[in-house]
Amino acid sequence: METRKEFVEAVMKMANLKDLEQADAAARAVISLTKLIIGDELSQKIAEVSPPDLRQGWESIRAAQEDDFQRDERLFETGETDEELETERQWKIPSERVNQ
Repeated sequence: METRKEFVEAVMKMANLKDLEQADAAARAVISLTKLIIGDELSQKIAEVSPPDLRQGWESIRAAQEDDFQRDERLFETGETDEELETERQWKIPSERVNQ
């Protein structure tokens, strides 16, 4: 597996998700939580041994923080978003790029 597209496609199949957007969101959430758990040093080692496109994706996702959970809970319950969420979503792989 060399690219983010391949990675997201694998997530979609393994998690039985309906589309690449859902798979991308799921992958980002899991990577963010994983980074929180493993810490910066191990996260950097993973980036270093990853193929270039996967490395870029890995490095573009920040580690989860407690306020992320609160923000996501609010989004889930009310559908409201805030400026930080919108900025973070802009880093997401656009659907048309994932579908290439």
